Amino acid sequence: MDLWGPGVEVVVSSVSETSPKIFPLTLGSSEPAGYVVIACLVRDFFPSEPLTVTWSPSREGVIVRNFPPAQAGGLYTMSSQLTLPVEQCPADQILKCQVQHLSKSSQSVNVPCKVLPSDPCPQCCKPSLSLQPPALADLLLGSNASLTCTLSGLKKSEGVSFTWQPSGGKDAVQASPTRDSCGCYSVSSILPGCADPWNKGETFSCTAAHSELKSALTATITKPKVNTFRPQVHLLPPPSEELALNELVTLTCLVRGFSPKDVLVRWLQGGQELPRDKYLVWESLPEPGQAIPTYAVTSVLRVDAEDWKQGDTFSCMVGHEALPLAFTQKTIDRLAGKPTHVNVSVVMAEAEGICY
Repeated sequence: MDLWGPGVEVVVSSVSETSPKIFPLTLGSSEPAGYVVIACLVRDFFPSEPLTVTWSPSREGVIVRNFPPAQAGGLYTMSSQLTLPVEQCPADQILKCQVQHLSKSSQSVNVPCKVLPSDPCPQCCKPSLSLQPPALADLLLGSNASLTCTLSGLKKSEGVSFTWQPSGGKDAVQASPTRDSCGCYSVSSILPGCADPWNKGETFSCTAAHSELKSALTATITKPKVNTFRPQVHLLPPPSEELALNELVTLTCLVRGFSPKDVLVRWLQGGQELPRDKYLVWESLPEPGQAIPTYAVTSVLRVDAEDWKQGDTFSCMVGHEALPLAFTQKTIDRLAGKPTHVNVSVVMAEAEGICY
């Protein structure tokens, strides 16, 4: 006689009673701010019940959360989490996690209150000053190249003042404050129109004053003096393996042998600049085995195979300070075969590029 009925699978566990192993866990600080989270891990026990976890010594204002047992390989694992105010858990304090399983003697483990450095900014709201150079695109295009001075790590954003030397008669613009994940503020001052003195090696200084500073902070910046080398541009057609698939094909632009390392790479299709999200540009890297440092960068563009096969032209345009006209361009298409090379002048400049 089939007591279980047809099609019913009966699983009988062969695991015998097993006492748990206990391990301390320190999880670090937690939301809301001002609290510490510690825990103990209880693993490799059977059966799952009865099991009791208690913490000692007892504290007021603590939150205990026991997670339900989960089974793996026949044995169970669970954890108990304790959240308590940071003042009740100094670094030298030890709490005890006590586990009672079945009717056997209880086991315990000491869990230190020492908090791991989970805070993304342990020195949060410590003021510091930084000075950023003009963007390469602004310098090459002759547009309104600007220096940016940022005072960060502030508890309050009001009352920041900046002084620039030289200012060249330009009025610096103070940007709206921003707040980071720690709740600290940053305030920036932007000095416009300094492409010409920057390229000539002028030294700029920015001084910031605020009530949270014991004394004003000053940062200086100058264009680095390095050897300059023009970039060599190599434009490679799609590999034959990709063309056979008749889907997307890859054009590769290799730019090498240049110095300094800052370079601008843009792609065009049919003479029209493509959006930045259509291609990838890797970071400039030093070339190996060079007595005088030079750099290389690679960019790839993925296009429809049909556009390539029908003869659309694709160009890799490279901007670098060592080029005679600031930009050079290589163009390729399926019909022409060999890439064509030309230096180009990109005119987007106004008189604002001059600081004096």
